[in-house]
Amino acid sequence: MKKRIVLSGLLAAALTLSLTACGGDKMPEETPVPTPIQTSTPVPTPTPTPAPAAPKWGDQVFAKTFTSGDGATVLTASFTLPLIQNTDACPAGTAINEWYKAEGASRMLEAEEAYEMAVADYDVSKAAGFPFYPTTQEMTYQIAYADEKVISVCRDLYVSSEGEAHPAVFLLSEQFDAVTGEKLDFTDFFTDADAVRARVVDALLDQRSELAAAVEQGTLTRDAITAAVQVDNFYCTAEGYVFWLQGGALPAMNSPLSAVLTYDAMKDVSADG
Repeated sequence: MKKRIVLSGLLAAALTLSLTACGGDKMPEETPVPTPIQTSTPVPTPTPTPAPAAPKWGDQVFAKTFTSGDGATVLTASFTLPLIQNTDACPAGTAINEWYKAEGASRMLEAEEAYEMAVADYDVSKAAGFPFYPTTQEMTYQIAYADEKVISVCRDLYVSSEGEAHPAVFLLSEQFDAVTGEKLDFTDFFTDADAVRARVVDALLDQRSELAAAVEQGTLTRDAITAAVQVDNFYCTAEGYVFWLQGGALPAMNSPLSAVLTYDAMKDVSADG
């Protein structure tokens, strides 16, 4: 009886070990790996660059009255040129102001040279008992056009003397980049100089001016007008490009003659396309 109890205990122990072993072979359940959530890094909104301010215009004046040794006025020079006052808000202003400052200084040097000749004429006239008439040089300007791309300036130069029937009048112009202040030239606006020149000649003759009359009378030819046209002689306006011939460029002209070519008419030869 005792032996049977011992065997039963051994069997129970063996069964317990067997069950424990079977339980150890069971694979543990895998813990699911969380899926990463895609998040985008916020991109800061760029601060827009403020547009340059419109120029506030003023004048820079270069002027002097030149006299002879006895105090007589022989030459008066006055050159009024553009000045942009708000250079802090208008970046183009500094470069444009410097360009006209140099232009004014150059004009004054030319006036000094003219003075040397004028005072010599005065001395000769005084010694001979002839009347002497002082010379006046005067330059003015106007802002012909200005937008966010270009600034266009037109200048007039008058040279006169009391003894002359008509003053000499000259036109000048400059175009500037409205952002950088860089001076622009013909190629910044147009692609074909010959085509532009031909259209300028047509426009000048279409005005029925003294130029057209001279051609009709046979005293002037179209070829002569074409040769006289300088395609750099233009400025911008709200209506279009204004091209001109200087006074005296042709025998039939005593003063500058200009013609307007609209922007639409010049679109096919425009550098902007």
